Amino acid sequence: MLTETKNLEDNRLVNDFDLKLSFCRFFKLLKYELAASSKLLVPIYCAVLVIGVLTRFAVANKVDFESSSFSFYFEMKGIMEFLCFSLLTAAVCISIVILTGRFKKSFFGSEAYLNFSLPVGISNHLASKLVSCLIWGITCTAVGLISSLTAWGSWDDFLYWFEDEKVWTVLRVGLGYIFWLSSAILLFFLAMCTSHIVPKFKRVVEILIVIVGLTIEGNVASYVDNLSSSDAAACFIVFGVPVVFSAIWFAICYLILRFKLDIE
Repeated sequence: MLTETKNLEDNRLVNDFDLKLSFCRFFKLLKYELAASSKLLVPIYCAVLVIGVLTRFAVANKVDFESSSFSFYFEMKGIMEFLCFSLLTAAVCISIVILTGRFKKSFFGSEAYLNFSLPVGISNHLASKLVSCLIWGITCTAVGLISSLTAWGSWDDFLYWFEDEKVWTVLRVGLGYIFWLSSAILLFFLAMCTSHIVPKFKRVVEILIVIVGLTIEGNVASYVDNLSSSDAAACFIVFGVPVVFSAIWFAICYLILRFKLDIE
C-alpha cells in the first residue's frame, strides 16, 4: 500500500514537472515568435503613431503655398488625414500578411524541419502562434485607436469612455474583442492548414474556409440572440460562442498538423 502511494506521488511529480517544461517551452517559442515578427511590425506601428501626431498638427494648421506664376491654396489637413488613414489600413494588411507568412514558414516552409525536431508538441507550437498573433492584433488595434484619437480626437474623448458607468461596458467590449479575435486567428490557421493538404486552388480554399467559418459563427451568434435577449445570452454571444469555435478550430488544426503534415 505504501509502495502504491509512493508511485502515485512520483507520477504526480513527473506530470507536474512535464507541465512546467511544457509552459517553459511555450514561452520560449512565444519569445522567438515575437522577436521574429517585431523586426517588421514595430517600425510600421511607430510610423502610424508618428503620422497620427503629424496629422494632429496639420488639422490645427493650414498651410498656404504661393508661387510667382500662380497662387493656390494647399490643404495640408486633407493630405495628412489621407496618409494617416492609408497607413492605418496598410498596417492592418501588412500585419496579416506577415503573421500568416510566419505561420506558413514555421509549419510548412524552411523553419518546419527545425521546429519539429525540437522536443515541443504541436499544441505548444499552435498556442505560441495564437498568442503571438493575438498580442500583435491587440497592439495593432491599440496603435490604431491611439493614432486616431491623436489625429482627430481629444483627451476628453478618451476620458469619456472611462467614466464610472462606462468602464464595465468598455471592459466587456475589450474582452469580447479578444475572444472573437482569437477565434478569427484560429480560423485563419485552419484555412492555411486545410489549403496545405489540397493539391490545387489553395488560395481559393483558404478564402472559402474563412468565409464559411465566419458565416457559421455569425449565424450561431444570431441564433442565440434570437432565442433569448437576456444578459446570460448576451454574455454567451460575447464570450461563449468564440470560445467554442476557438476550441473547434484549434482541434481541427491540431489533427491536420498531427496526421496530415507534409513539409515542403
